[in-house]
Amino acid sequence: MRTLLSSVPLALTIVLVGGTNRAMAGKFFQFGGVRGLLSLPNSGSFSQNSYELEELEDLCSNADPLMALNACSEAIQRQNCHRRDILDPNLFAKCAILFDNLGAVLEQTGRYEEALTSLRYAAELQPTDANIWYNLGVVYIHLHRYEQALDAFDKAADLDPSDTQAQKQADLLRELLDPGSLPREPEVE
Repeated sequence: MRTLLSSVPLALTIVLVGGTNRAMAGKFFQFGGVRGLLSLPNSGSFSQNSYELEELEDLCSNADPLMALNACSEAIQRQNCHRRDILDPNLFAKCAILFDNLGAVLEQTGRYEEALTSLRYAAELQPTDANIWYNLGVVYIHLHRYEQALDAFDKAADLDPSDTQAQKQADLLRELLDPGSLPREPEVE
């Protein structure tokens, strides 16, 4: 199961987040393949019980934020998803989903820089996943990186033309950035 971040209209998001300046604590991974990240959250409660990997993956996308954070972290560690240098390429898609869900949980808890790091890594693993690009757009809005948000929403819409929400977010953001602009024409292949 995937976690798609809520689609609060961007105008409202910009107004609500506009005055917020949160200092973010450290990043995620300490070593391995993810550049610039410190350490995964402690998931000791999961590693000392009998959760199967499939159960952790389900909890990662369906549990309350604290449990989801721990479940995502444990599932990532068990599969070495955070170690790009030794990660089995057959696991890229599965690991991308885990990092996408982890990014969504971090976004929901206001940890935007960490969410961005997680989602960027997910996009490296699975660059054609529209859900990841949509979630990146939402996080970029929280970080006041509106041009990058627009690019991410456009990419999500290009990757999945049936995702009308991504296109709506891109068009709304485009209008907010340049009130005289028209919606972007979809790319024809």
